[in-house]
Amino acid sequence: MGAVYNIISQYLPFVRKKPALTRDQALGARPIRNPGLRWERTDDGEISLFLPRRKDLLARALIRVFRAPADKELALDEVGSDIWELCDGEHSVGAIVSNVCRKYKITRRECEASVGVYLKTMGERKLVGFKVRSRADSGRALRKKPRRQNGRNKQ
Repeated sequence: MGAVYNIISQYLPFVRKKPALTRDQALGARPIRNPGLRWERTDDGEISLFLPRRKDLLARALIRVFRAPADKELALDEVGSDIWELCDGEHSVGAIVSNVCRKYKITRRECEASVGVYLKTMGERKLVGFKVRSRADSGRALRKKPRRQNGRNKQ
């Protein structure tokens, strides 16, 4: 079965599996908010996201018939709002987990599981994207040490 899959995946790119991330890569990923979304903080401190609706002919007709607003509103709770604010491309998933653990006083293991599922769901809904360092990049960062030449300094 594996050989058949390899042959098919060469010609059909949508059949290819995405490479799995290691735990360190997943915790080192940096979530970034979708710049096409509009969001604002409400009076009670929570965040509302405004997702634009489709713009094709059928969608515009349905919006007119049902008098739907141009944007769909998605309200985040307190924890979701805190995570959303930290998804700025500067904080890694590990830093977000640490921040949520500290603020809500839960164990690291519970926090990693819940924040991971939350960010995965937001990624699937295209609300956030992730910058992930590749294995080659992380290996290069470890190898950048000054080289010695035969243990002596040349002058």
